[in-house]
Amino acid sequence: RQMRPMVESGFIYIAQPPLFSTEVGKENTYLKDESAKEKFLIANPNHKKEFQRLKGLGEMDWQELRSTTMDAGTRTLLQVNVEEAAEAENVMSVLMGDDVESRKAFIQKNARDVRNLDF
Repeated sequence: RQMRPMVESGFIYIAQPPLFSTEVGKENTYLKDESAKEKFLIANPNHKKEFQRLKGLGEMDWQELRSTTMDAGTRTLLQVNVEEAAEAENVMSVLMGDDVESRKAFIQKNARDVRNLDF
C-alpha cells in the first residue's frame, strides 16, 4: 500500500529463509521447504538426526542468517507483484483489523483448506 509504484516497477523482493535445518556430520544442512526435505530424505534414507523447523529469522544466529538468507550466491528471493500485494493487504486487514466478525468469517471459510498449521 505504501510502496505501490515500487511494487509495480518490480523493485520489491522478500528474502526467503530456509524452513528446516538438520545436522549432517558436524555441519548444518538447510532445506528451503517440504519438497526439499522429502528429496533430502529420499537421498539420505539412513539420516537419523531430527529436523528443526525454523519459524523465523530470530531462530538463526547471524552466521546462519548471512549464509542462508543474505548471501547473494545462496539466498532465495521472491519478487512481490501487484496482485500478491493487494491480496496480502486484504488478508492482513481482515486478520489484523478491528472487525471481529470479518476475521471469524474468514477463518471459518478457510479453515478446511489449511495444510500446515503451526502453533
